[in-house]
Amino acid sequence: MANLNDLRIQDYSSNIELLFQQKKAKLALNAREERGVEGKAVRMLSQVGETSVSTNYTLNQPVMNAEIGHDSRWVYSEDIVWGTTVNDIQLLETNIRPQGVYVTSAVSAVNRERDAKFLKAFFGDAKTGETGDTTTSFDTNNVVGVTTGGGGSATGMNVEKLREVKKMGRENNIDFEMYRLNVAVSPHQYDELLAQELVSSGDYNRTALADDNIGNFLGINFIISNLLETDANGYRRNPVWVDSAMGRAVWKEAVPTIRKLPNIQNNPDYIEVIGKEGYTRLNEQGCFEIKCDEA
Repeated sequence: MANLNDLRIQDYSSNIELLFQQKKAKLALNAREERGVEGKAVRMLSQVGETSVSTNYTLNQPVMNAEIGHDSRWVYSEDIVWGTTVNDIQLLETNIRPQGVYVTSAVSAVNRERDAKFLKAFFGDAKTGETGDTTTSFDTNNVVGVTTGGGGSATGMNVEKLREVKKMGRENNIDFEMYRLNVAVSPHQYDELLAQELVSSGDYNRTALADDNIGNFLGINFIISNLLETDANGYRRNPVWVDSAMGRAVWKEAVPTIRKLPNIQNNPDYIEVIGKEGYTRLNEQGCFEIKCDEA
C-alpha cells in the first residue's frame, strides 16, 4: 500500500514529482519481438544451419541428400507485477492527486525490470532443441578480454575493444550494412570513450561531442545503462548484440490500470500493472561480451 503520511508535511501543497530514475526500457526493446504468444513456453525461432555443396558429379548415381542441421530457440514466460492502493481520506490530508505520477512510476519500474530480464537472458543459458530441454550457454569465444588495448593489463572501455568486437562480428558473417550493432556501457565507460581522441575529435568522428553525444562511432549504437553487472573478478560485463540475435516474447503486455477496490473500506483506488513476457538469445553468433575494468 502506498504510504502517503510523508506528504502531510507539505501543508496544502499540490507539488509532486518523480525522483530521477530510468523511465524507459533501454535494452529490452532492441530485440526481435513476438506478441500474442500462448502457453508456458514458446518456440520463438526454428533455425537451419549451414550446409555445403559437392564438387563431384557422376552420371547415373543416386541423388544427393545433403545434411542440414536444425535447431530451435525457446522462451519461457515470467511475470511482471506491480500494485498499490490510494486512499481518498489520505488524499484529503495531502491536497494532491498522485495517481498519474504513480502510474508513471509503475511504468518506469516495469521498464527497468524488462532491461534486467533482458540482461539475465543475454548472459544466461538459452533453452534450445526440439522441445526446449537442451541448454546452450553463452559462447565464451565471443568475449573481448579485459586486457585488450591495455598492453597486457586490465583496462576500461577503449576503441581497441570496439574494433575487436566488430571484427568478431564480421568473422561470424554479420553484415553490418544490414545489422546495427548495439553496445551497452555504464556511465563510467561512456566517459572513458569521450576522453579518447579517436572518439572525441572531429578529425576522426564527424558527430563527436555533439550535445555530449559520441554519435554513431564505428557504426555502433551506444546505450548507457546503470544495470550492467560485474563478473567474479569485478570486471564490468558489457553486452554487445544485433537486434535479431535477441528475442522478446510477450504473452501479456504490461499496461497500467486504475480501478476501485469495493472489498476495502472507502473503496480506494488501486493502481496495478500485470504483464507476462520473456527473453532469450536467438543467435549465438550475434551476441558478444566486452569485459572492462573500472578501477
